[in-house]
This record gives sequence, structure tokens and C-alpha cells, in this order.
Amino acid sequence: MGDNFQKHSYPWGIMVNAHGRRFVDEGADFRAYTYAKYGRRILEQPGHFAWQIFDQQVSHLLRDEYRIRQVTKVTAATLEELARKLDGVDTDGFLAELAAYNAAVDTATPFNPNVKDKRRTHGLAVDKTNWANRIERGPFEAYAVTCGITFTFGGLRINTNAEVLDTDLYPIPGLYAAGELVGGIFYFNYPGGSGLTNGSVFGRIAGNGAGRAR
Repeated sequence: MGDNFQKHSYPWGIMVNAHGRRFVDEGADFRAYTYAKYGRRILEQPGHFAWQIFDQQVSHLLRDEYRIRQVTKVTAATLEELARKLDGVDTDGFLAELAAYNAAVDTATPFNPNVKDKRRTHGLAVDKTNWANRIERGPFEAYAVTCGITFTFGGLRINTNAEVLDTDLYPIPGLYAAGELVGGIFYFNYPGGSGLTNGSVFGRIAGNGAGRAR
């Protein structure tokens, strides 16, 4: 199934934890710039899971990965019914959170999924800053998600010459590294595709260094 286990359409809806509370700004940016750090945030939640919530205003925007068989999904005609179907989620907490969220949406700003549209909420503990729609048009859909390992970016430490360092931080003669096996490049977040730039830059440096070492 590969990448189909990802669930990256969360900017068009909301995510709630076991208490029924939102815990991230789902609309902070396009998914390529937030999915790595939001996976970690989900792992920090009670039970290490979240539910993504959508209504019929945005369901047509969901990526194909939401339509595979191997998915934990519930649907409901009403929000009250949906709340009862969210496994592991506090029903009253969810309904209260959703009511507060819906009331905070600025509907005067047009919704546009193609740009950061500044359609947002106001006054919430965690505001949604783009693509904020009221969750109000059924049937409603919810998808359970948890954190997965996409890549580790760990292991070897290198210097700016792409030389591998030993445990005393001295270069190991003739040993160079680049790409996914190098740590220390990305910390809090990984913008989608930036590993390709990392590999290209340090790959060229490592290749030049290795060529000179011969």
C-alpha cells in the first residue's frame, strides 16, 4: 500500500484527540510543510491517536489515500451520532469543542484550497489560520490516525565537508556520507522533498571529497 497509509488531507478539516480537543493548527500551511511535525504531535496525545473530521463541504477534496480498504473510518448523519462512533474519544468534550470551533469560523472570508486563504477562526485556544470551514454539512466522516515512521535521518554525524565523524568528533579518513543515513539536518520538522536537496548538496560535497581522497 505504501504511501496510501498516510492521511494528509487534514488541512481541510480538524483533528481531535481522546479528550475531543483540537491540538494543532490544521491550517498552518500546506500538508507538505506540516505532516512530519504533526505526526509527532499526534504521538504526544493521550493514547497516541487522533481523529480527522470532515463534512461534505470538503469530502471531495480528500486524497485517494482516504479511499483504501485499510482505513479506520466512521460516518454519521449527525454530529451527535458521529461523536458516539469516535472510538476512544470523550463524546461531550468533542461536541463542546466542535460547537466552539464552528462558532469561531470567519465565514466572511472565501474558502480557497489552492492558496493559504486566511479563512480562519478567532478566539480559540488553538486557532485554525487557513481553510477553516464550519463542520456542519452531513453526512460527516472521521478517520482515525496515529504516528508512523517515514524516515529516521539518523546514524552518522558529518562535518561540512561530508566527512563522517567518530565518537570523539574527529573525521574518519576516507569515509564520507550523505542523504538519509546522515543525522543532524532536520530537527522539529521536515518540509516535503527537502531531503532531496540535502542529498544533492551533501552528495556532491561527499563525492568531491572522496575523489580527492583517492
